[in-house]
Amino acid sequence: MLHARMRWQQQSYDPQWTEQFVDRLQIHPIVAQILHQRGCQTVEEVEDFLAPSLDRLYDPYLLKGMECAITRIRQAIEHKEKIIIYGDYDADGVSSTGLMVRLFRLLDVDVDYYIPNRFLEGYGLHKEALSECHQKGARLIITVDTGISAVEEANYARSLGLDLIITDHHEPPAIIPDAYAVINPKQPGCTYPFKKLAGVGVAFKLATALLERVPEELLDMVAVGTIADLVPLVGENRILATWGLQQLNKKKHVGLHVLAKVAGIEEAITSHHVGYVLGPRINACGRLQSATQAAELMITEDGSKANQIAESLQELNQERQNLVRQIVLEATEEIESNLESHHHFIVVAKSGWNVGVVGIVASRLVEAFHRPTIVLGIDEETGLAKGSARSIPGFDLYQALTQVKQHLLNFGGHTMAAGMTLEQSEIQAFHQSLAEYTRERLKPEDRIPLVDVDAELSIRDIDLHFIEQLDRLAPFGVDNPTPRFQVNDATIANLQVIGAYKDTIKLSLQNEKHRLEAIGFRKAELAEQMTPHAQVEVIGELQVNEWNGRKSPQLLIHDMKIPHRQVFDWRGNRMIKRQLESLHKESCILIGSANSYYWKKWVGEKIDWQELDQESVEDKEWLLFSAVAYVDPPERLDQFSKSLTYLSHVERFYFLYGDQSFEQALLPAPTRDHFKLLYQTILSQPSFPFEHRIMQSLEKRTGLSIKLIRLIFQVFEELGFIERKAGLFHVVSEPPKRSLHDSSIYLQHLNREKVGERLIYSSYQELCKYLFSLLQEEFLYGFQDKDSRDSRLSYTRRSI
Repeated sequence: MLHARMRWQQQSYDPQWTEQFVDRLQIHPIVAQILHQRGCQTVEEVEDFLAPSLDRLYDPYLLKGMECAITRIRQAIEHKEKIIIYGDYDADGVSSTGLMVRLFRLLDVDVDYYIPNRFLEGYGLHKEALSECHQKGARLIITVDTGISAVEEANYARSLGLDLIITDHHEPPAIIPDAYAVINPKQPGCTYPFKKLAGVGVAFKLATALLERVPEELLDMVAVGTIADLVPLVGENRILATWGLQQLNKKKHVGLHVLAKVAGIEEAITSHHVGYVLGPRINACGRLQSATQAAELMITEDGSKANQIAESLQELNQERQNLVRQIVLEATEEIESNLESHHHFIVVAKSGWNVGVVGIVASRLVEAFHRPTIVLGIDEETGLAKGSARSIPGFDLYQALTQVKQHLLNFGGHTMAAGMTLEQSEIQAFHQSLAEYTRERLKPEDRIPLVDVDAELSIRDIDLHFIEQLDRLAPFGVDNPTPRFQVNDATIANLQVIGAYKDTIKLSLQNEKHRLEAIGFRKAELAEQMTPHAQVEVIGELQVNEWNGRKSPQLLIHDMKIPHRQVFDWRGNRMIKRQLESLHKESCILIGSANSYYWKKWVGEKIDWQELDQESVEDKEWLLFSAVAYVDPPERLDQFSKSLTYLSHVERFYFLYGDQSFEQALLPAPTRDHFKLLYQTILSQPSFPFEHRIMQSLEKRTGLSIKLIRLIFQVFEELGFIERKAGLFHVVSEPPKRSLHDSSIYLQHLNREKVGERLIYSSYQELCKYLFSLLQEEFLYGFQDKDSRDSRLSYTRRSI
């Protein structure tokens, strides 16, 4: 068995509604089903969703503060005042900055911009920066994607004689800054119908009002900021993202076009490319150094300069990826070595961790452990720890931090994400307080991620045409995710671990003659828990894979499960270290001989075959184990069957004995005729030395192997047919009448032969059938078309 990592939740829908709209709108039934699941109730709502129109954008003057802001800006233009755009260092802030600078250059305005340095200044408006803007001769400051909390800074700007227009989309505090104008759809008293604009969306509204038209030429930057900032892609955001992507694909924006080219995007740019390719490269700049380069990329019309910046962002993104990978590795080791302290809330901290990437690291850890997580970088010189937090659905992170704020110097954020600063000496107490708070509020099921399933599909229903129909639902993002499907009628036809870091699985799913390729990023650990030809249930997203000019459907795996027991045939070779460690994590018990290779390497629970003959074995807590690894064959088959009486609940069986076991098992038990032939041969020589030349002579005379001759001599000696004196063997003249079954050596070898037949050099199918017969279950899964071992066995490890 392989258990799902998530809770799978089927989305409900009204079949009658779906049938009604399939014919009426000429859409695929599954597309109609998903539209209904996502809130569409009428023909008009479906048409608006499938064909977003700029005509559906709301009047920008519905935003509180817009009229006042436009009046002041027009005054500045008329009097040729210098305007400075004050932005932020993430993709939304950089896009907003670029949009506003381009807007004012279009109007031939003296415009400049300022973006704070994440490391030297931090987020938001700063008095020193305002002073610098004042010294540059600015009379008007317009913030984008920031400023809604800058109460003191707004007062300071006023004291300098600066007029401050704040455009922002973040949650407003109780006290709104006393600025010349504040534009934020979420502020009290604002009746604007759509509250979920990104910072660049609010800036675009300002541009629309100032130009008295919808500036389509600026929509490419709006798409980048909107998608990268993870705001819901519904309502106006869906319109802006759709038209912005169309503008982006016209390749008129020099900087974004060059960045896409350097990043290797050759096909039409989608929301996926913005979210996972362009956005991270733009963000990498502000995460590792000043965001100025990213802002210049948005502004410049110089192709050579844009190419130089794009190459730099590409290198910074690679550096960012390496940093994230290393910190995730270090943080994971810390968590797994102290699982109890991180059970409720994960807090990891280390000197030297780059605070520009800890938010990404926190997201990765939430993905891996599904716990609210804080990652802190410690500055040893100042003794301060700065970091980022990410939450899980159902847990209000901001509220949690509010309850433990006595440990913090400052913090800010919202339900799902936050940032904070605290003294290094407070970290442990801070963690304990969060753990106590969380323990009382999170239920066990909350710690298992929930995934919505849009529909169940059969492999035979999946083709390129169907995926094209799904693309009508794009652009995908928050609140309009890429559809997720459950595929049940599949068996694993092929399984590989791929990627530069061997962290990705690639497999083929098959149903009769139909096949679907599937890929799972950062899911390589599942490879050791799956057997080829196992029946599998998978949840994932459908996408088009293109290779050597050929397009084919592909499933991007989110989660998977195998609903039956699995048998892993790793006989004949040693496991590598990674595999051994993967079994440790499975609550696996090892059974074998105390002198085996694996026994010495194993740090988990283990039991020797001889212990199974003792009564004390019943005291072991067998139900704790979900897997068993047999590292040596038993002496007798009854030992194996007895182990199964304690392990009948086990989900995975691993067989991994080494080459020595095969060699022992392949020596056939001598027959009665073999004993008779050798006895008659040695009667002619009543005494003889037990030397190799004698063995060779007997081998030639009898045709029996030397190994078999040695075994027969051991039985003869045990039964009293020969005896050893002064280094010679002597044939006993009148031996007692004994049966071969009186010899423990002979019986032991008979048992080994039966063990070998059943457990060592049996085929995979034979091994499984025997195992399941003892478990009184029918072996239905995991058949191979052909036994992969040469002759009766091979020494090539197989993950079956």
